[in-house]
Amino acid sequence: MYHFLRTLHRWAGLISSIFILLIAATGFLLATKGSFGWVRPPEQKGSEISSLSETVTLLKAAEAAYAHGNPHIKTIKDIDRIDYRPKSNIFKVVSKEGYQEIQVDGATGEVLSVAFRTDQLAEDLHDLSYFSDGLHAYWLPIIAILLFTLGCSGIWIFFVPIYRRFKYKRLRTAKHD
Repeated sequence: MYHFLRTLHRWAGLISSIFILLIAATGFLLATKGSFGWVRPPEQKGSEISSLSETVTLLKAAEAAYAHGNPHIKTIKDIDRIDYRPKSNIFKVVSKEGYQEIQVDGATGEVLSVAFRTDQLAEDLHDLSYFSDGLHAYWLPIIAILLFTLGCSGIWIFFVPIYRRFKYKRLRTAKHD
């Protein structure tokens, strides 16, 4: 049983280490995305307003993004989401493809910034959806099972020699008495 667990542990570790490295690197980026401006584009500051009635409509924000000429945001079908940030009074128009973000002033409707969303790319790599939906749907649970197996077999492999030494010492002490 012990040798089988060592073999299982070795192969589970080898297979899952590839994914662990990817998940660890992208997890670091996601955990620190607020700290680094190159991971998530810094939020621009829009014009001051006194009430929400002064903001442009979603349509005007989307039209400003279309007019900018970004090849990834040309029509409504290209938009993944539009977020409004009241604190900064900006709309963030995020593309479905190409990991693009266009920030639009909430009062004037002018484009404030265009940037690459490294955090979205990192998230897609992190959950394996970047490669294919099949990897995300089927391999991610398999990797979770491999990691669980790796952890359990690692604990077993760690404690079996300790238990054997303890048992051997106890048996040796009993023979001398």
